Parts: sequence; C-alpha cells; structure tokens
Amino acid sequence: MEDLVYLEDLSNALSNSHVKLNLNFLNELLKKASNSNLPHRNELFAKKISCPINKNKKSATTIYGWMKGDRTVPFAKLVKLVDLSDCTWHKIEENLIYIKAGIRNGEINPNFPIKIDHKLGSIIGHILGDGSIDKRFHSVFYSNSNQELLKEFSGYMEDIFGIKPRIWVQDVPNYGHTKWLKRVINFKDIPKGHNVGLFYPKICADILYELCGKFAEGGNKIITEKINTLNINFKISLVRAFFDDEGSVNSKNYTVRFHQDRKEILEAVIKMLKDCGINSNPIRAYTKMDKVRYYFNITSFNEYSKFYNLIGCTSSKKKREFILLIDKVKKNRK
Repeated sequence: MEDLVYLEDLSNALSNSHVKLNLNFLNELLKKASNSNLPHRNELFAKKISCPINKNKKSATTIYGWMKGDRTVPFAKLVKLVDLSDCTWHKIEENLIYIKAGIRNGEINPNFPIKIDHKLGSIIGHILGDGSIDKRFHSVFYSNSNQELLKEFSGYMEDIFGIKPRIWVQDVPNYGHTKWLKRVINFKDIPKGHNVGLFYPKICADILYELCGKFAEGGNKIITEKINTLNINFKISLVRAFFDDEGSVNSKNYTVRFHQDRKEILEAVIKMLKDCGINSNPIRAYTKMDKVRYYFNITSFNEYSKFYNLIGCTSSKKKREFILLIDKVKKNRK
C-alpha cells in the first residue's frame, strides 16, 4: 500500500456511506454532471444515477434535496457524479464537509491524504492493546486511566479523522463489575484515578479496516497481512502504543515485558522487533483465573537499550522506570 491514501482509494470502504459537500460546489457538480441548470428535472440524468422521478412534481426529489442541502449524498451516487462530470477527486476532498456511515449521525472530516505513518500506527497499536472495535456496531473504542495515553489516542484520531471522542468515565470497580458513571466534555473533567472510555463512530472503523484489514472485531484481534506490509515507522509506533498498553518495565528484575492473551499477536510483535534489529526472549505461558496467558521478556541490556532509544513509550511512569533500569545497569558495569 502507498504511504498516502486519498478519498478515491477508499471507494470500497465508503460504498455505503454518505457525504456532505459545500453546497455551492455540489450544485455546480450536479449541473456539470447533468449538463443542465435544473438537474432535478432532468429525467435522463436522474435515470443515470438511479434516482426516481416524482411524476406529479416532474422532479427527482432526492436530487432536489441534495441541491437544497436537506439530504446527504450517498457515496455510491457521488462516484457516478464524478464519472459524469470533469470533476477531480481532489476537488471533492477540498469541498468535503463530512462523511458518515449512513443517514444517522457520526460525522467525520478526514484530513486527506491519510498518511500511513506513526499516528496511524499508534492508533492501531492502542486498539490492539486496550482498545476494541465493537462486533455489532463497529464503533471504535479505547479505554485507559492514563491521561497521557488517552490524549495521544484522541489527538491522533482527531489529526486523521477530524473528530473528537465521546468521553465516558467509568465508576470505581465493584467486585469486577464496572458501570459507566458519566459523560464529560474535557479530559480535565475526569475524576482522578478513574478509567475512561473514548468512543468513535463506525465510519472510523470502516476506514481503518480498509487501511489495515480486519485487525480487531469484538474480542478477536490479529496482526493482519496488510499491517505486515506497511512501513517501518508505522510498525515502530504500533509496537510503542501496544507496549504502553500491554507492557511493563521492572528495574529490580532487569526486565522489559510484553503481556497478551493472544499468542499470535506476541509472535507478530517479536517479528516487528526483529525487523528493527531488537531481539527478545521466547514466548512463555502461565495460567491465571483458569485462562492461559502469554508474555515475552527483553532481558539483554543492549536489546532493551535499543528498544528504549528506537521505540520508547509515551507513559512517563514507564519512561522513568526505563531510565532507572538503564542507569542501574550502566553503574553496575562500571
């Protein structure tokens, strides 16, 4: 996959979505595509783009709704409009107000071209870690109590998709059951020590799936073939975010560790580390609460030093422990 993704490249993923365009631009586009000043009354044009004509009004009410700004344009219809006119997809991008998965709410305004870079890698890494994509509604979700990680995820999502999250605060856990306490507008309104969930609409998942394959759906998470083909900066950021969520540093035991319930993900992470020139120990298993869990360690000073310098972490707590670990070994060597 190219490192830059344009709106046209997402045609398959957006086939069932709706778009809102600058109204003046949309009206000019309809006139050019129909070769008429009254596109809604042009029966041949309406037939070409599969819009029915109201025989009583002698008008395609759907097209008229687009012209008035009362209706959003289905992406499949937009493709036909571009084909029938001399308009470029670049012009569509310039005049795009938002995209949404269907006729309901959940609008985003992506910044095209979308870059396959460290920001996208971080988003994928966090979803593979403490995030998810809902199996039924395909909404994107990320949960954490660390505001550094919450702000990183939300910042990158806003940079790429032009949308802020719905922020929900969780109540303090009670015998393993945690309910949603309240919704807040800003991170500064989050009560100290509470876990937080960030929610995003389905259209974000549609685009992420197109870019990276179906890497997360409900409890099923994998490193897809598409992810394995992406550039090294993307992979470094993916590992960094995943480590922030699923990793730990212990200066007392001289250990950097990755934890995960899915062995296949750890195997893929080890391969990404090797691509970066970082070696790790074999994957090991243990049983907790009648469930098999997996982990691997990085115990060589040279290897975890390379990890810290090349990949690193966002969590300031992990950074402090990392620095303590590296300094401790250096002093012991002296």
